Amino acid sequence: MNIRPIEKSDLKQIQKWRNNKNVMPFVREYRKLSLEQINKWYDSMIFDDKFEMFIMENNKELIGVCGLTYINWQNKHADLHFAIYKNFEWIDKDYAPKFYEIITDYAFNELNLNKIYVEVYENDDKKIKFFKDRNFTKDACLRNHYFHKGEYLDSYILSLLSDEYKQQKIN
Repeated sequence: MNIRPIEKSDLKQIQKWRNNKNVMPFVREYRKLSLEQINKWYDSMIFDDKFEMFIMENNKELIGVCGLTYINWQNKHADLHFAIYKNFEWIDKDYAPKFYEIITDYAFNELNLNKIYVEVYENDDKKIKFFKDRNFTKDACLRNHYFHKGEYLDSYILSLLSDEYKQQKIN
């Protein structure tokens, strides 16, 4: 299992994943995206040092996407993105723990970040549990921040500090 930079050849698969009805309730962009929009996202991302996005793969099989966005190099923090798209599970018991270790090791040990954080909607119990089980702390609740199926939902910001991550590795 490994991560690698996203290539143009991956964009059709990313569009297919991203526009799946099982994925759309859990992403910030509420609409289906055209291949042209995905290409524009890719072009803006690869030339910006605030984004490091990767394909997760297992023996050349594409599993999902992970990465760090809104990287703040001065303050050493970034927004962690993490989605297992294989079978549209988002978080599963097989791939998620392994790829989580790869991307957090990269964030803390390669990039020397001090903090990573995630934004998770209140209707995404699986992700909330996954990150809390890995000692992420709830930093904030953005009330009525996300509109889905006729109702406003809260969005939670959860974070993990480098020291906390390193302490986990010791224990």
